[in-house]
Amino acid sequence: MSDVEFERVEASLARHEIVDFFFRHRRWPVETRDEYFAIWDWRQRALSDGPAFAYVARLKSTGEMVGHVGIYRRRFRIGNEIIQACVPGNLFVHPEWKGIVGVRLVMFFRSVIQDREFDLFLGFGNDLANTMLARLGFAQFGSMHTYVDVLDAAAVLHRRSRTLAPVAPLVNLGFAARRRWKRVRTSKTHLQVRRLAATDFETLDRGHWAPSPTMVAWDSNRFIVERYLNEPSAERVLFGLFHPVSESFEGFTAVETGARLKVWDCQTNSAMIDPVDAIQTVCETIPGAETILAPTLPQSVLARRFKSAGYLDRESVDTIETNTFVSALSLPDSPHADLFRDPARWSIWIGSRHY
Repeated sequence: MSDVEFERVEASLARHEIVDFFFRHRRWPVETRDEYFAIWDWRQRALSDGPAFAYVARLKSTGEMVGHVGIYRRRFRIGNEIIQACVPGNLFVHPEWKGIVGVRLVMFFRSVIQDREFDLFLGFGNDLANTMLARLGFAQFGSMHTYVDVLDAAAVLHRRSRTLAPVAPLVNLGFAARRRWKRVRTSKTHLQVRRLAATDFETLDRGHWAPSPTMVAWDSNRFIVERYLNEPSAERVLFGLFHPVSESFEGFTAVETGARLKVWDCQTNSAMIDPVDAIQTVCETIPGAETILAPTLPQSVLARRFKSAGYLDRESVDTIETNTFVSALSLPDSPHADLFRDPARWSIWIGSRHY
Protein backbone atom coordinates (compact mmCIF):
# COMPACT_ATOMS: atom_id res chain seq x y z
CA MET A 1 0.00 0.00 0.00
CA SER A 2 2.97 2.35 0.42
CA ASP A 3 3.14 2.64 -3.36
CA VAL A 4 -0.55 3.62 -3.70
CA GLU A 5 -2.01 7.09 -3.27
CA PHE A 6 -5.65 8.16 -3.28
CA GLU A 7 -7.22 11.33 -4.64
CA ARG A 8 -10.67 12.83 -4.99
CA VAL A 9 -11.17 14.14 -8.53
CA GLU A 10 -13.94 15.87 -10.46
CA ALA A 11 -15.17 13.21 -12.88
CA SER A 12 -15.36 15.61 -15.82
CA LEU A 13 -11.74 16.75 -15.37
CA ALA A 14 -10.38 13.19 -15.13
CA ARG A 15 -12.49 11.90 -18.03
CA HIS A 16 -9.70 10.60 -20.28
CA GLU A 17 -7.73 8.96 -17.49
CA ILE A 18 -10.76 7.17 -16.06
CA VAL A 19 -12.13 5.98 -19.40
CA ASP A 20 -8.68 4.70 -20.41
CA PHE A 21 -8.55 2.74 -17.13
CA PHE A 22 -11.86 1.02 -17.85
CA PHE A 23 -10.95 0.48 -21.51
CA ARG A 24 -7.63 -1.19 -20.66
CA HIS A 25 -9.47 -3.73 -18.53
CA ARG A 26 -12.42 -4.11 -20.95
CA ARG A 27 -14.99 -3.51 -18.25
CA TRP A 28 -17.95 -2.76 -20.53
CA PRO A 29 -19.53 -4.81 -23.34
CA VAL A 30 -18.43 -2.58 -26.22
CA GLU A 31 -15.38 -2.70 -28.47
CA THR A 32 -13.88 0.70 -29.17
CA ARG A 33 -12.50 3.53 -27.07
CA ASP A 34 -15.03 5.89 -28.65
CA GLU A 35 -17.85 3.62 -27.47
CA TYR A 36 -16.36 3.71 -23.97
CA PHE A 37 -16.36 7.50 -24.04
CA ALA A 38 -20.00 7.48 -25.19
CA ILE A 39 -21.02 5.24 -22.28
CA TRP A 40 -19.01 7.28 -19.81
CA ASP A 41 -20.46 10.58 -20.99
CA TRP A 42 -23.99 9.24 -20.73
CA ARG A 43 -23.34 7.96 -17.21
CA GLN A 44 -22.11 11.36 -16.07
CA ARG A 45 -25.23 13.04 -17.48
CA ALA A 46 -27.73 10.39 -16.47
CA LEU A 47 -26.59 9.00 -13.13
CA SER A 48 -25.70 12.18 -11.27
CA ASP A 49 -28.09 15.07 -10.71
CA GLY A 50 -25.22 17.53 -10.55
CA PRO A 51 -21.44 17.27 -11.03
CA ALA A 52 -20.16 13.79 -10.19
CA PHE A 53 -16.84 13.14 -8.53
CA ALA A 54 -14.68 10.07 -7.97
CA TYR A 55 -12.05 8.63 -5.71
CA VAL A 56 -9.13 7.09 -7.57
CA ALA A 57 -6.09 5.07 -6.56
CA ARG A 58 -2.79 5.48 -8.41
CA LEU A 59 0.66 3.98 -8.12
CA LYS A 60 3.08 6.58 -6.81
CA SER A 61 5.94 5.14 -8.85
CA THR A 62 4.25 5.30 -12.26
CA GLY A 63 1.02 7.30 -11.85
CA GLU A 64 -0.97 4.34 -13.23
CA MET A 65 -4.58 4.23 -12.06
CA VAL A 66 -5.36 1.00 -10.20
CA GLY A 67 -8.73 1.76 -8.63
CA HIS A 68 -11.82 3.93 -9.10
CA VAL A 69 -15.22 4.56 -7.57
CA GLY A 70 -17.66 7.23 -8.71
CA ILE A 71 -20.01 9.21 -6.47
CA TYR A 72 -23.25 10.40 -8.05
CA ARG A 73 -25.46 13.13 -6.60
CA ARG A 74 -29.16 12.48 -6.09
CA ARG A 75 -32.07 14.30 -4.52
CA PHE A 76 -34.91 12.73 -2.57
CA ARG A 77 -37.89 14.30 -0.85
CA ILE A 78 -39.87 13.62 2.31
CA GLY A 79 -42.69 16.03 3.05
CA ASN A 80 -41.39 19.40 1.87
CA GLU A 81 -37.76 18.67 2.75
CA ILE A 82 -35.11 17.86 0.17
CA ILE A 83 -32.68 15.06 1.05
CA GLN A 84 -29.22 15.44 -0.48
CA ALA A 85 -28.09 11.92 -1.22
CA CYS A 86 -25.38 10.14 -3.16
CA VAL A 87 -24.98 6.71 -4.69
CA PRO A 88 -21.77 4.92 -5.74
CA GLY A 89 -21.00 3.50 -9.16
CA ASN A 90 -18.27 2.03 -11.34
CA LEU A 91 -16.27 0.57 -8.46
CA PHE A 92 -13.34 -1.30 -9.97
CA VAL A 93 -9.85 -2.22 -8.76
CA HIS A 94 -6.98 -3.58 -10.84
CA PRO A 95 -6.86 -7.38 -10.26
CA GLU A 96 -3.33 -7.14 -8.84
CA TRP A 97 -4.41 -4.55 -6.29
CA LYS A 98 -7.67 -5.99 -5.03
CA GLY A 99 -8.36 -6.26 -1.34
CA ILE A 100 -7.04 -3.33 0.62
CA VAL A 101 -7.34 -0.81 -2.28
CA GLY A 102 -11.00 -1.72 -2.73
CA VAL A 103 -11.65 -1.47 0.99
CA ARG A 104 -9.95 1.92 1.16
CA LEU A 105 -12.03 3.25 -1.74
CA VAL A 106 -15.24 2.07 -0.07
CA MET A 107 -14.21 3.76 3.19
CA PHE A 108 -14.53 7.11 1.42
CA PHE A 109 -18.28 6.49 1.38
CA ARG A 110 -18.31 7.00 5.13
CA SER A 111 -16.13 10.08 4.85
CA VAL A 112 -18.62 12.06 2.73
CA ILE A 113 -21.31 11.40 5.34
CA GLN A 114 -19.07 12.21 8.31
CA ASP A 115 -18.10 15.48 6.60
CA ARG A 116 -21.84 16.27 6.25
CA GLU A 117 -21.52 16.72 2.50
CA PHE A 118 -24.63 14.57 2.05
CA ASP A 119 -27.58 13.62 4.25
CA LEU A 120 -27.71 10.04 3.00
CA PHE A 121 -25.43 7.56 1.25
CA LEU A 122 -27.59 5.08 -0.63
CA GLY A 123 -25.83 1.87 -1.58
CA PHE A 124 -26.87 -0.37 -4.46
CA GLY A 125 -24.31 -3.14 -4.52
CA ASN A 126 -23.79 -6.77 -5.47
CA ASP A 127 -23.34 -9.35 -2.72
CA LEU A 128 -19.60 -8.67 -2.33
CA ALA A 129 -19.97 -4.88 -2.23
CA ASN A 130 -22.93 -5.16 0.11
CA THR A 131 -20.84 -7.20 2.55
CA MET A 132 -18.22 -4.43 2.63
CA LEU A 133 -20.91 -1.80 3.19
CA ALA A 134 -22.37 -3.79 6.06
CA ARG A 135 -18.95 -3.81 7.75
CA LEU A 136 -18.87 -0.02 7.41
CA GLY A 137 -22.14 0.28 9.32
CA PHE A 138 -24.60 0.63 6.43
CA ALA A 139 -28.16 -0.40 7.35
CA GLN A 140 -29.13 -3.43 5.27
CA PHE A 141 -32.45 -3.67 3.42
CA GLY A 142 -31.86 -6.61 1.09
CA SER A 143 -32.88 -6.88 -2.55
CA MET A 144 -36.06 -5.70 -4.21
CA HIS A 145 -39.06 -7.89 -4.87
CA THR A 146 -41.06 -7.62 -8.08
CA TYR A 147 -44.79 -6.98 -7.88
CA VAL A 148 -46.58 -8.60 -10.79
CA ASP A 149 -49.98 -8.09 -12.40
CA VAL A 150 -51.02 -10.42 -15.21
CA LEU A 151 -52.95 -8.57 -17.91
CA ASP A 152 -53.11 -11.36 -20.52
CA ALA A 153 -52.38 -14.90 -19.42
CA ALA A 154 -52.57 -16.52 -22.86
CA ALA A 155 -49.00 -15.88 -24.01
CA VAL A 156 -47.59 -16.43 -20.52
CA LEU A 157 -49.23 -19.85 -20.22
CA HIS A 158 -48.35 -20.81 -23.79
CA ARG A 159 -44.64 -20.25 -23.08
CA ARG A 160 -44.87 -22.54 -20.08
CA SER A 161 -46.91 -25.26 -21.75
CA ARG A 162 -49.12 -25.34 -24.80
CA THR A 163 -51.58 -27.51 -22.92
CA LEU A 164 -52.24 -24.62 -20.54
CA ALA A 165 -53.16 -22.09 -23.25
CA PRO A 166 -56.87 -23.12 -23.44
CA VAL A 167 -57.41 -22.13 -19.80
CA ALA A 168 -56.06 -18.60 -20.38
CA PRO A 169 -59.53 -16.99 -20.67
CA LEU A 170 -60.48 -18.40 -17.29
CA VAL A 171 -57.22 -17.19 -15.77
CA ASN A 172 -57.78 -13.73 -17.24
CA LEU A 173 -61.28 -13.67 -15.76
CA GLY A 174 -59.83 -14.65 -12.41
CA PHE A 175 -57.26 -11.87 -12.47
CA ALA A 176 -59.89 -9.35 -13.61
CA ALA A 177 -62.16 -10.35 -10.73
CA ARG A 178 -59.24 -10.08 -8.32
CA ARG A 179 -58.53 -6.56 -9.55
CA ARG A 180 -62.14 -5.46 -9.22
CA TRP A 181 -62.32 -6.91 -5.72
CA LYS A 182 -59.05 -5.54 -4.40
CA ARG A 183 -58.46 -2.40 -6.40
CA VAL A 184 -60.18 0.86 -5.47
CA ARG A 185 -58.73 3.83 -7.30
CA THR A 186 -57.56 6.63 -5.04
CA SER A 187 -57.35 9.22 -7.80
CA LYS A 188 -59.78 12.11 -7.52
CA THR A 189 -60.11 12.65 -11.25
CA HIS A 190 -59.69 10.78 -14.49
CA LEU A 191 -56.20 11.77 -15.60
CA GLN A 192 -55.13 11.70 -19.21
CA VAL A 193 -52.07 9.73 -20.33
CA ARG A 194 -49.57 11.09 -22.86
CA ARG A 195 -46.34 9.61 -24.14
CA LEU A 196 -43.63 12.22 -23.63
CA ALA A 197 -40.62 13.12 -25.73
CA ALA A 198 -37.52 14.60 -24.12
CA THR A 199 -38.44 18.15 -25.11
CA ASP A 200 -41.94 17.68 -23.68
CA PHE A 201 -40.72 16.48 -20.30
CA GLU A 202 -38.00 19.06 -19.75
CA THR A 203 -40.55 21.91 -19.51
CA LEU A 204 -43.04 20.24 -17.15
CA ASP A 205 -43.77 21.81 -13.75
CA ARG A 206 -44.02 19.80 -10.52
CA GLY A 207 -43.99 22.78 -8.19
CA HIS A 208 -47.64 22.31 -7.18
CA TRP A 209 -47.21 18.68 -6.08
CA ALA A 210 -48.26 17.93 -2.52
CA PRO A 211 -45.68 16.82 0.07
CA SER A 212 -44.96 13.12 -0.09
CA PRO A 213 -45.67 11.02 3.03
CA THR A 214 -42.79 8.69 2.10
CA MET A 215 -39.26 9.29 0.81
CA VAL A 216 -39.34 9.61 -2.97
CA ALA A 217 -36.85 10.53 -5.68
CA TRP A 218 -36.96 14.24 -6.52
CA ASP A 219 -34.73 14.31 -9.57
CA SER A 220 -34.54 17.19 -12.00
CA ASN A 221 -36.37 16.96 -15.33
CA ARG A 222 -33.03 16.91 -17.14
CA PHE A 223 -31.85 13.97 -15.06
CA ILE A 224 -35.06 12.00 -15.72
CA VAL A 225 -34.78 12.54 -19.48
CA GLU A 226 -31.13 11.47 -19.56
CA ARG A 227 -31.71 8.50 -17.26
CA TYR A 228 -34.67 6.99 -19.04
CA LEU A 229 -34.79 8.27 -22.60
CA ASN A 230 -31.16 8.65 -23.61
CA GLU A 231 -29.48 5.47 -22.37
CA PRO A 232 -27.47 3.78 -25.15
CA SER A 233 -28.80 0.35 -26.20
CA ALA A 234 -31.90 0.58 -23.99
CA GLU A 235 -35.44 1.58 -24.84
CA ARG A 236 -37.70 3.07 -22.22
CA VAL A 237 -40.70 5.34 -22.46
CA LEU A 238 -41.93 8.20 -20.28
CA PHE A 239 -45.68 8.57 -19.85
CA GLY A 240 -47.17 11.65 -18.23
CA LEU A 241 -50.48 12.02 -16.39
CA PHE A 242 -52.36 15.29 -16.89
CA HIS A 243 -55.50 16.87 -15.47
CA PRO A 244 -58.18 16.84 -18.21
CA VAL A 245 -59.28 20.43 -17.53
CA SER A 246 -56.32 22.40 -16.23
CA GLU A 247 -53.77 20.18 -18.07
CA SER A 248 -51.55 20.33 -14.98
CA PHE A 249 -48.83 17.67 -14.80
CA GLU A 250 -49.72 15.17 -12.05
CA GLY A 251 -47.34 12.24 -12.46
CA PHE A 252 -45.04 10.21 -14.69
CA THR A 253 -44.09 6.60 -15.19
CA ALA A 254 -40.88 5.34 -16.81
CA VAL A 255 -41.56 1.98 -18.45
CA GLU A 256 -39.55 -0.61 -20.32
CA THR A 257 -42.10 -1.56 -22.94
CA GLY A 258 -42.93 -4.85 -24.62
CA ALA A 259 -44.99 -7.79 -23.49
CA ARG A 260 -43.46 -7.30 -20.02
CA LEU A 261 -44.03 -3.74 -18.89
CA LYS A 262 -41.24 -3.16 -16.39
CA VAL A 263 -41.62 -0.04 -14.26
CA TRP A 264 -38.33 1.77 -13.66
CA ASP A 265 -39.75 4.84 -11.94
CA CYS A 266 -43.08 6.39 -11.01
CA GLN A 267 -43.57 9.72 -9.25
CA THR A 268 -46.91 11.42 -8.64
CA ASN A 269 -48.65 14.33 -7.00
CA SER A 270 -49.88 12.46 -3.91
CA ALA A 271 -52.88 14.76 -3.63
CA MET A 272 -54.11 13.57 -7.02
CA ILE A 273 -53.07 9.94 -7.57
CA ASP A 274 -50.81 7.34 -5.98
CA PRO A 275 -48.11 5.42 -7.89
CA VAL A 276 -50.00 2.12 -8.06
CA ASP A 277 -53.03 3.77 -9.65
CA ALA A 278 -50.77 5.80 -11.93
CA ILE A 279 -49.05 2.66 -13.20
CA GLN A 280 -52.37 0.95 -13.83
CA THR A 281 -53.74 4.03 -15.63
CA VAL A 282 -50.67 4.17 -17.89
CA CYS A 283 -50.45 0.45 -18.62
CA GLU A 284 -54.09 0.26 -19.64
CA THR A 285 -53.20 2.48 -22.60
CA ILE A 286 -50.38 0.24 -23.89
CA PRO A 287 -51.52 -2.42 -26.40
CA GLY A 288 -50.09 -5.93 -26.32
CA ALA A 289 -49.02 -5.90 -22.69
CA GLU A 290 -49.07 -9.25 -20.91
CA THR A 291 -47.70 -8.42 -17.47
CA ILE A 292 -46.75 -5.44 -15.32
CA LEU A 293 -43.52 -5.82 -13.30
CA ALA A 294 -42.85 -3.25 -10.58
CA PRO A 295 -39.69 -3.79 -8.49
CA THR A 296 -39.41 -2.09 -5.08
CA LEU A 297 -38.39 -2.86 -1.49
CA PRO A 298 -40.67 -5.52 0.04
CA GLN A 299 -40.68 -3.83 3.46
CA SER A 300 -42.14 -0.60 2.10
CA VAL A 301 -45.61 0.89 2.32
CA LEU A 302 -45.45 1.01 -1.47
CA ALA A 303 -45.05 -2.79 -1.60
CA ARG A 304 -48.03 -3.23 0.70
CA ARG A 305 -50.03 -0.96 -1.58
CA PHE A 306 -49.18 -3.16 -4.58
CA LYS A 307 -50.31 -6.27 -2.71
CA SER A 308 -53.53 -4.62 -1.57
CA ALA A 309 -54.21 -3.75 -5.24
CA GLY A 310 -53.97 -7.42 -6.23
CA TYR A 311 -50.37 -7.61 -7.44
CA LEU A 312 -48.48 -10.84 -6.80
CA ASP A 313 -45.38 -10.58 -4.59
CA ARG A 314 -42.49 -12.41 -6.24
CA GLU A 315 -38.78 -12.61 -5.59
CA SER A 316 -37.13 -10.89 -8.54
CA VAL A 317 -35.67 -13.00 -11.33
CA ASP A 318 -34.18 -10.26 -13.53
CA THR A 319 -30.42 -9.98 -13.12
CA ILE A 320 -30.43 -6.31 -12.12
CA GLU A 321 -32.79 -6.80 -9.18
CA THR A 322 -31.45 -10.12 -7.94
CA ASN A 323 -27.86 -8.82 -7.86
CA THR A 324 -28.67 -5.43 -6.30
CA PHE A 325 -28.78 -5.11 -2.52
CA VAL A 326 -29.97 -1.86 -0.98
CA SER A 327 -28.26 -0.27 2.01
CA ALA A 328 -27.98 3.18 3.58
CA LEU A 329 -25.69 5.24 5.79
CA SER A 330 -26.42 8.50 7.62
CA LEU A 331 -25.22 10.25 10.74
CA PRO A 332 -26.89 9.20 14.00
CA ASP A 333 -27.76 12.84 14.75
CA SER A 334 -29.42 13.41 11.37
CA PRO A 335 -32.94 14.83 11.76
CA HIS A 336 -34.06 12.06 9.42
CA ALA A 337 -32.08 9.21 11.01
CA ASP A 338 -35.22 7.23 11.90
CA LEU A 339 -36.56 7.60 8.36
CA PHE A 340 -33.28 6.48 6.80
CA ARG A 341 -33.30 3.30 8.90
CA ASP A 342 -36.92 2.45 8.12
CA PRO A 343 -37.44 1.04 4.59
CA ALA A 344 -41.21 1.01 5.18
CA ARG A 345 -41.11 4.75 4.49
CA TRP A 346 -39.05 4.48 1.31
CA SER A 347 -40.80 4.62 -2.06
CA ILE A 348 -37.88 3.86 -4.35
CA TRP A 349 -37.69 2.12 -7.70
CA ILE A 350 -35.04 0.19 -9.58
CA GLY A 351 -34.33 3.36 -11.59
CA SER A 352 -32.85 5.02 -8.49
CA ARG A 353 -29.87 2.66 -8.52
CA HIS A 354 -26.59 3.35 -10.25
CA TYR A 355 -26.08 1.82 -13.67
